[in-house]
Amino acid sequence: MKRRYAAVLAVLVAVGGVTTTAATADRNPPVDLIGPIPTTATSHPFNTSTVDLASHGYVEEEFFLRGKANVYDYDTAGDVVVTRRGVPYENRIIVRRPADRRDFNGTVVVELMNMTNRWDLDRMWLTSHDQYLRDGTVYVGVTSAPTTVDALKKFDPRRYASLSWADPEQKCVGTGLNSTPTTEGGLIWDIFTQTGAALKAHDRSNPLRGLDVRKVYATGYSQSGGYLIRYLNAIHPRAGVYDGFLIGAAAGGPRPLGKCSASIPVADPRNVVRPTRQPVIRLQTETDFYSDGGYSRRPDADSPGDRYRLYEVPGSAHAYSYTASFAPSPEDLAKAGFTYNYYNCTDPGLSTDFPMHYLFNAAQVQLDRWARHGAPPPRADRIQVDAAGRTVTDQYGNALGGVRTPWLDVPVATYYPTSTPAATCGLQGHRLPFDPARLKTLYPDHGAYVRPFIAETEHLVTQGWLTRLDADAIINVAANASVPN
Repeated sequence: MKRRYAAVLAVLVAVGGVTTTAATADRNPPVDLIGPIPTTATSHPFNTSTVDLASHGYVEEEFFLRGKANVYDYDTAGDVVVTRRGVPYENRIIVRRPADRRDFNGTVVVELMNMTNRWDLDRMWLTSHDQYLRDGTVYVGVTSAPTTVDALKKFDPRRYASLSWADPEQKCVGTGLNSTPTTEGGLIWDIFTQTGAALKAHDRSNPLRGLDVRKVYATGYSQSGGYLIRYLNAIHPRAGVYDGFLIGAAAGGPRPLGKCSASIPVADPRNVVRPTRQPVIRLQTETDFYSDGGYSRRPDADSPGDRYRLYEVPGSAHAYSYTASFAPSPEDLAKAGFTYNYYNCTDPGLSTDFPMHYLFNAAQVQLDRWARHGAPPPRADRIQVDAAGRTVTDQYGNALGGVRTPWLDVPVATYYPTSTPAATCGLQGHRLPFDPARLKTLYPDHGAYVRPFIAETEHLVTQGWLTRLDADAIINVAANASVPN
């Protein structure tokens, strides 16, 4: 498969006044907290966790937050300004926390739940719930778009009747930020700020009241990762609420600021993650590098005012099989008006099993160490490209460079970042297993396979790319794999 990319940028933005929010905007006004919303025999939250939380000593609660949000845009000088003030909203959050406050580790992860399918997808929870649960981390999922609010209302009209992202002026009919003619997706920026501020508050607006919250991190995956970049660049410099950022697989570039804002070209400097004293880790799958042509690249940094890491992971795909098993139930999706079909990719019909979640788990640990203790995480090379911008591959067809893992360095398959048809499978990777003859040539016996696989896995633990518990699980799978047979 040809892998051709646009010209690769490696630029560090001069931040100047490019994305400085208006100093006159109200700073993180308080919100009213409603809930927890009762769960009954006839009413429960949409996207209730499919992970057995009770067995981990966790509980799940749903709250509504009511407040007022500004709408923002860029002016002709490239500065962020307020275009409308104090638009009322009511939004919902999902909280998954230790039932016993003594089990809480002081860390809260706040996810902009993904809105691409027009329903709340807690993608980072699906990816890293194991790490959150074993660490005692609180997870908070934030409904992040008007279209997903519409899905909630269809799922349970009575439960979610009060939710609103209404656009009271309706001066434009844009659909940016997943808006409709009567709603404004640009409310998300202050909603996200005010949610983070509430989680740190010492008053009745805090759904974690009574827990000793030490650090609150922001995260998002895919389109939500694009939202998070816009938030980090345009809103975070003024808001200053979140203590760190973990950006996952942000394909397609960051979002605009309002539903009728002008589109921002992918190569615009305002799309490059700007320097900030809070640590930022960005994980790009090979699919996303393929999609954005390397425009997400900028140098890593360790200065007090710029703490940044970009990890490009060859072999990984934007969508892969692991997270699909934790998605909402088909019954709940049907009530919200959707049929869940986790792609139907038949080129060659082998969904990728590249375990990207293990790297996300370790990245969450590294982000926490960086924010709490100033311990910088490891650095990694970028995925290699040739002079024409094409990914350089090895003799097995796997990409070179980037974060190296045993799945590519001790390979049993070729990993592709996309599948066909492109319309539905462009984000779904697939793997093509080696035939028995090649396996036997590479690994005459099982030990020839498992010894280097274990050695590299142990090296990744030492370097901080894998947690000990995840490495043990990985080694167990390799030890029991039927290779070379």
